[in-house]
Amino acid sequence: MKLFSILIAALFLTISCGSRVQKDQPSSPTALSVLTQQEPEVNWDPHTLLKADFDLDGMEDYSFGGKKGAQYAVGILKGPLNVQSKHWTLEFSEDAGDQGSLCSVSEARISLEMLDDELVQGAHGLPEIGKGINVSDDKCDSFHIYWDQKEKRFTWWRH
Repeated sequence: MKLFSILIAALFLTISCGSRVQKDQPSSPTALSVLTQQEPEVNWDPHTLLKADFDLDGMEDYSFGGKKGAQYAVGILKGPLNVQSKHWTLEFSEDAGDQGSLCSVSEARISLEMLDDELVQGAHGLPEIGKGINVSDDKCDSFHIYWDQKEKRFTWWRH
């Protein structure tokens, strides 16, 4: 009987220790944790997460909006997601008289939009399924962020 009790206790310890090891293993990174690590000075809004193939490489990418002091920031992470994912950050200040600025940083938000050769100035041969990021504050013209295949970077146009 004593041997049986020892075996049950050993089995219990093995199971409980094994489950603790699994619980202590680091979890996979999230898009928000990776972007926060790479751009810690930006207060990223977790509710703004957008997912789409922004750089037109067939892989899902991630985007967040956030505040960096008096500027609105758009962060884009290249998929597939890992702790060293390439990222881009575009920043917009507040100045109604400047074409490169928002009218209201506090009301800025991002959303997905479909890309169209006829709408994206200077773009040619965009895929029909291409998606971009729209930055709007409902006070002045939106920014349309898209991947420039020729320059290999994100850029924007406005109307």
